[in-house]
Amino acid sequence: MKHWQQWGCACACALTMNVAIAMAAQADEPTIIKVEGDAIEQLDSVTIKPSEQTYTPTDTAEVLKAVPGANVNKNGPMTGIAQYRGMYGTRVNVQVDGLNVAPAGPNWMDPPLSHLAPAQLDSISVIRGISPVSAGAESIGGTITTKKAHLPFASGDDVESHGNISTGYDSNNSAYTVGGQLGVSFKHDRFQVQGNFDKGQDMKAGNGLDIVPSQYQRATFGVDYGHQFSDGELNLGYGHEKVDNSGSPALPMDIIYVKGNTFSAGYKSNDDILGTKWLADIHYMDTDHLMDNYSLRKFPVMLGMGGAPMKRYATTNAKDFAYKLHAAIPMRAGTLTVGTDGWMVKHNADLFDPNNTGFLLQNYNNVTRNRYSLFSEWKSSVTDSLDVQFGVRYSRVNMNSDKVKTSGFGGMLLTQINTLSTNFNNSQLSQSDNLFDVTLQLSQRINDNLTFKIGGARKQRAPSYQERYLWSPLESTAGLADKRTYVGDVNLSPETSYNVDAGFDWKTERAYFTPRVFFKRVKNYIQGTPVTSGPAYNFRVTQGNMIRGGGFCTANPLDPFCVPLQFSNTDAEFYGADTGFGINMTDHIALDGTISYVRGKRKDITDNLYRIAPLNSVINLNYYGDNDWSATVQSMLYSKQDKVSASNSEQRSGGYSVFNLQGRYAISRNIEFSAGVNNILDRFYQDHLGGYNRVSTDVNGQASAVATGVRLPGEGRNYFIQARGSF
Repeated sequence: MKHWQQWGCACACALTMNVAIAMAAQADEPTIIKVEGDAIEQLDSVTIKPSEQTYTPTDTAEVLKAVPGANVNKNGPMTGIAQYRGMYGTRVNVQVDGLNVAPAGPNWMDPPLSHLAPAQLDSISVIRGISPVSAGAESIGGTITTKKAHLPFASGDDVESHGNISTGYDSNNSAYTVGGQLGVSFKHDRFQVQGNFDKGQDMKAGNGLDIVPSQYQRATFGVDYGHQFSDGELNLGYGHEKVDNSGSPALPMDIIYVKGNTFSAGYKSNDDILGTKWLADIHYMDTDHLMDNYSLRKFPVMLGMGGAPMKRYATTNAKDFAYKLHAAIPMRAGTLTVGTDGWMVKHNADLFDPNNTGFLLQNYNNVTRNRYSLFSEWKSSVTDSLDVQFGVRYSRVNMNSDKVKTSGFGGMLLTQINTLSTNFNNSQLSQSDNLFDVTLQLSQRINDNLTFKIGGARKQRAPSYQERYLWSPLESTAGLADKRTYVGDVNLSPETSYNVDAGFDWKTERAYFTPRVFFKRVKNYIQGTPVTSGPAYNFRVTQGNMIRGGGFCTANPLDPFCVPLQFSNTDAEFYGADTGFGINMTDHIALDGTISYVRGKRKDITDNLYRIAPLNSVINLNYYGDNDWSATVQSMLYSKQDKVSASNSEQRSGGYSVFNLQGRYAISRNIEFSAGVNNILDRFYQDHLGGYNRVSTDVNGQASAVATGVRLPGEGRNYFIQARGSF
């Protein structure tokens, strides 16, 4: 009750302010508040178009905070990892133009959404609740899809030129961005080039002190060609991305570069071909990544070895090939969609010491994870008011790794690391998993204003390559950022989730309300469990004594620093509720927002799950002027989170409220400006989904605003201005 009283006070404060603006929009809600109306309704999606938002963040993942049930884990300025209803990372099926993409960094310094700058993005959609099998494989934690921006074909026989540009500046970290598309189009052909450049300095927290290192720099370039047939459209694309010298203070290393190339092709039929609609996509992606712990931060030292430097750098690579082919066939007052898709990925990661050329640790050596999948899905209007969607999917996941090697270790560490590598190399590295998904969803229209929805599903996910092939105690854990070292288990079983999702959509000409409740029980949930004996523990104790000095781990054998976690099969459950809502109070004033709550806990032991978003809400009070301008007061309200994971040594976090003031003005149909201030009160707060700070000073000795081992704070007051134009 105390939390809701705090929320009520915060909401009242927001409502007493006299200006406001339209923020992120929910596509499956009625268009009463100028929300986006062209989402994938048949998938019950919520769609956001960054180009239509008053403030567009550099990290694309940040826009997810406007979606019921969605949030983002942050380890650095552009490392946003999507979270949906408590699940994140490889449990969430994140797609770029309909296909999965593989981060090159084993610690997800380049998560999927980081590969798309907002200027390149047409829309981002979140499927509310249970994902249909047609949305993709291994969607145990939900599905998020993105669509790249494409310039239009010519409307007639004459050649047309089209383009758009967006630019912006943020005061907090002296950041600027510029990007856009430029192209020419004919009636049946179009050509476009696009690019984007972002750069920012260290971010300041609410106390005005720098978070180091949180600088970033990203440049992207691409070309696209489209051809319009009488019955469909073909698209071909190439993209290049380069990220340089970008901090990730919640991780052991920073980005020195991420650079990669992507080739893609896609076809979608507009009309029936032999009674069938077709959809096909394919891409190939090759990304290199270099990171280290000494270029942007002060490197750590081994106190147990007289302060010897512990400089490390790592080179990693991911090669990623994905495809899909769908066919939608009219059948028995409905549509039968059948399809196949696949995703083949290879990972390499090597760890080095710049002061010791003989040092090598093969973190991942030619690790492959190949997934092949088939599905069938039927959707029909059984009656005038009842819609049914039923689907089944089978996936085969084949994984393997080459044997690993190390060099450059000495003393007891040499014996212990050789034991770990020998045990790994002698294990059954080739593993295969068979996955079966089944979904059933019903939608019953009561009247023009009210529709009830209910669904159930069985979903599965195979282990990630980190969970299966991390053979020595390290922190390359897909961005968990919990300060713990982990080892994998090649014999892990797939996760199996049983889901129920229910709610209703109520809408009138003036208001909407779309609550959902959900429950998810997960068998063989993969979670780190303590290792207090054996080769991995012995290695970590010896290593910990060298790092901390004074025989620290020998004297404190159960200290979390000294105890690695092993990815293990456990049992877990998730439950909660989320909703979107809105009301037009007058012809000029509207209120809209979201409320989200999720609870995640272990079922095999008494413990909570790690990094679960607390109860939270986003509320926008909007004012729309008569002369193409609008303004908003936005409140972002988060409760405390004291349901934390003891297994991950997770810290509790306090509740907070942040207020933003944003305005937008359209000079003409094609030119508009927006400006405002985020975190008006310059409040110091710590987002529970932020990682823990690992950096005391940067490479120049500049101190961080927050002590090491403490959760990273959010951004302080930020004045911004952004502009968009098109022709």
